[in-house]
Amino acid sequence: MRIHRLLAWLTTSAMCALLAWPDASQALPSYARQTGEACIACHVSFPELTPYGRLFKLSGYTLGTTKLFPLAAMATGSVSHVGSTQGNNAAYPRQNDGVIEGGSLFVAGKLGDHFGLFSQWTYNALNQNPGSTAFSGHTVADNNDWRLTDHIARANLDLIYGLSFNNNPTVQDAWNSTPAFGYPFQTTHLNSAWSIAPPTTLIEGGLAQQVAGLSAYGLLNKSWYFELGGYRVAKGGSSFLKNGVTLSNRLSGTNPYWRFAYSHDWRVNSLELGTFGLDARVNIDPTDAGSPSDHFRDTGVDAQYQYLSDPHIFTTQASLIHEHTDWDASHLGVDRQNPSSSLNSFRLKGSYWYQRTYGLTLSYFSETGSADNVYYPVTGSPNTNGYAAELNYMIKPYWRLGLQYTGYLKYQGASSNYDGNGRNARNNNVTYLYTWIAF
Repeated sequence: MRIHRLLAWLTTSAMCALLAWPDASQALPSYARQTGEACIACHVSFPELTPYGRLFKLSGYTLGTTKLFPLAAMATGSVSHVGSTQGNNAAYPRQNDGVIEGGSLFVAGKLGDHFGLFSQWTYNALNQNPGSTAFSGHTVADNNDWRLTDHIARANLDLIYGLSFNNNPTVQDAWNSTPAFGYPFQTTHLNSAWSIAPPTTLIEGGLAQQVAGLSAYGLLNKSWYFELGGYRVAKGGSSFLKNGVTLSNRLSGTNPYWRFAYSHDWRVNSLELGTFGLDARVNIDPTDAGSPSDHFRDTGVDAQYQYLSDPHIFTTQASLIHEHTDWDASHLGVDRQNPSSSLNSFRLKGSYWYQRTYGLTLSYFSETGSADNVYYPVTGSPNTNGYAAELNYMIKPYWRLGLQYTGYLKYQGASSNYDGNGRNARNNNVTYLYTWIAF
């Protein structure tokens, strides 16, 4: 499919949605309906939060008026193109095809003065059937964050505190410099089908929708944030948090999580500096709770700056995560060379928005780690780095059109012939044209 056909498909889809779209006063997402605020009060561009959006989240989604049905939904359509199939088109299904990726239903809002939630349930229309290149629709639990909160406000003390019950470490975080809601905010669903998967640390989605976590947190004087919690495998009464998801990483016992940050807002500026981490033991066999475990220790530092003015907005986020892993002895000589290893994940992103309508984002990513000639038999290295550039146009505050390009400078240890079969890092470059809409 040529580029003009791709654009025509997305334009036609967008126009159909616009003609069928109800009046804007009836189409705002559930949080906007609850607070009476426009989308831009909480978001630079979804899901990146403003200071008010962070306050809303940490207040347990309870600001505003309780609504009988706190529901919202979203859907995504896209076209994806990989740099090179090297003649093996079967390995890249739906290449250049216009697809409906799927959509989500949200139960999201205030249920009481001290209780609110963000509960996302997603239909993935590009769920790849095992052992084939065919796809089928599949509904799964997605990000969930349920909160119980209270607020102490005195002359010299302002404390928001509460509990978060969630299913993805860092999904409860209020800044967009930690993994769950960090950049890229959206990528093609076909990356997994195309086996384009750079190495990542465990906390970067390795436990998403597989765990149940409970943490206590507080925000003191709108500056000092602290959180301590623990995660276990989602089972029994919490098994709904992994509904439809096959366990790939089963936690053994209770695993501690922590987060500390300093935030300062002044005039149109906002700055955050923080640290976070997870200490996790993961069973080597996700189907066997009694199997031996590997020990992961993830420690991260992060920073965020926002300049929120009109008509110009600039935001940037950065994070560095160091992971040290002790492998169970059963791995040695089978899929690991050494009894322990390290992996470092670095992310840097900057965005510029004009009139909250036209956006440009540039980002850089890097993964570096220990040499391992067993796990990476060709290059002996996990080292991967690259960049992404994205253009956005907000058709409406709840409707985005995006063009994203992801380029690889190095992939799994090499720029060229990283797999021993002549495939180069740049062959994995992906162009992603998408439209996203919420109501």
